[in-house]
Amino acid sequence: MNQSDIVTITSFIAAGLCMGLGAIGTAIGIGAIGGYGISGMSESPKQEGVLLRTMLIGMSIASTTAIYALVIGILLIFVVTQGVG
Repeated sequence: MNQSDIVTITSFIAAGLCMGLGAIGTAIGIGAIGGYGISGMSESPKQEGVLLRTMLIGMSIASTTAIYALVIGILLIFVVTQGVG
């Protein structure tokens, strides 16, 4: 096993960890936002439109963490492994 194989294997493992941990954090955040949003809508149905809009904006901002993790994972897979070869 040479050095390029070790770097390739390590970059694949790092990309998997990056995407996995990024997705877990995002899922917890989006779940909490959705739960509190639905709870607020059930308590005051007249404010449903405002709460829904705020909830969707919060979910989209929370999703950016997973998008950043995906970009880093793609960079680890394609750029690092191409630079070694």
